[in-house]
Parts: sequence; C-alpha cells; structure tokens
Amino acid sequence: MTAPRESDLAGLEQLLRSAGLPCSAPAAHGLLTGCLVADPGTTGAALERALGEAQPVTTAAAGLLPRAVEALRLDLLRAFNDAELSFEPMLPGEAASLQERTRALGEWVDGFLGGFGQTPRSGEQAPSPQAAELLRDFAEIARIEPEPDDTEEHEQALAELTEYVRVGVMLLADECAPAAPRTPIPLQ
Repeated sequence: MTAPRESDLAGLEQLLRSAGLPCSAPAAHGLLTGCLVADPGTTGAALERALGEAQPVTTAAAGLLPRAVEALRLDLLRAFNDAELSFEPMLPGEAASLQERTRALGEWVDGFLGGFGQTPRSGEQAPSPQAAELLRDFAEIARIEPEPDDTEEHEQALAELTEYVRVGVMLLADECAPAAPRTPIPLQ
C-alpha cells in the first residue's frame, strides 16, 4: 500500500456521506485498520457492520460501499504483510492546514482504538506490555488538540506523531497476527 492520495481520502469521504454514515474518512480508515489488526480474518461484511448502520442516499451508494470496504480490507492486509512496511494511515496531505491534519490524526487514532477494541482478537491473547503501552499512547493521541499556529515545530511534532502511529500499528498488527494466515491475501 503506497501512501493514500488526497483523491482516496476525498472519495472515501464522499462514499461515507452517500451511504449515510456519519464518520469521517480518517475515522473510518482507522476503524477498519483497528478491526483488521485485532483479527486479520475479519470479513468485509463484518467491517461494514463495524462502520455502523448505513442509510444510503441512493441505491448506487448501497452497492458501492461493500466493494470499497473489501478493497480497503485487501489493501490494508497487503500493507500489513509488506516487507517494505508500506502501511500508511489515510490522512490529509501537506496541502491541508496543520489544524486539519492534526484533527484527522486524532480521528484516525480514535477510529483505530474503536475498531481494535470492538473486534475479538484472534487467539484472545492479552497484549504484551509494549502493545499495552502503545494503546495507552494512542488513547492520548486520540485526544490531540490542533495548535492555533502553523509553526515548523508544530509541523515536526505532527510528523513524528504520525510516524509513531504508523509504526505502532504495524507492531500491533505483527503481534496480533495469527501464526499462519487463515486465507491467502490476494496479491492483485
């Protein structure tokens, strides 16, 4: 999975709105990621249910949601298993304001914690002390408040937090992964 593009974020946001789902694209991506980290065998249908009860504005939107969720599921599973560590949270790019990017990171992490918490973990093992610490840190990051001014120092702090979250998610995915995958992950 390469870094999500702005068009991916905007497309997911539009799909969520047309499906009648109230969450933002970063929160939805975080939620789906959290579900899959907790249990990589989570189905597309279970992920749809995790997003909430859709109230599609159109019948076309109702048909698009399952395909989009399945595509995201496969992209995330590929990224978790990529030797190049390519996982990236779906967040606004540099063109967005620092405040918008900060808010989106908090929403993404909050969604991740929700997905991770509501999904039974495969194997039901308790998190390691390192994983427990990561989850506590994530709880703090979910409450992040945007800084009122765009300074280089604030930009650097946000970049470091985003990287911490990215690497933390990969560490949690590795820890929660079953010893043998239940089903092969399609490469295409």
